[in-house]
Amino acid sequence: MELDENVHFISRCPFCSAEYDLDGARVIGEEEDATVVYVTCSKCESSIVAMVAMTGLGIVSLGLVTDMTAEDTKKFFGAKEVSGDELLSMYEILKEDNNALRALTKK
Repeated sequence: MELDENVHFISRCPFCSAEYDLDGARVIGEEEDATVVYVTCSKCESSIVAMVAMTGLGIVSLGLVTDMTAEDTKKFFGAKEVSGDELLSMYEILKEDNNALRALTKK
């Protein structure tokens, strides 16, 4: 799916209401009739990941506020999903072992 100037999706920052400069938008990935785009507000520097898709009813877009970088977003795009059991296991490990939590958050 190709984005052009006639496609208007999430045009304002949800935090500061500044208009997005879509020249700085980065295409993260594409699948069939959907494109995932990463946009950062030039005023407050908050970011969104937006999915723009062609459906039988027209163009649909969905934006999510994120604290990930464009590189992080690209890295996780199309990655294997985390199951509920895996998430619960990680919660149990972190709950029982403070050292594991420290190791994960150590910079």
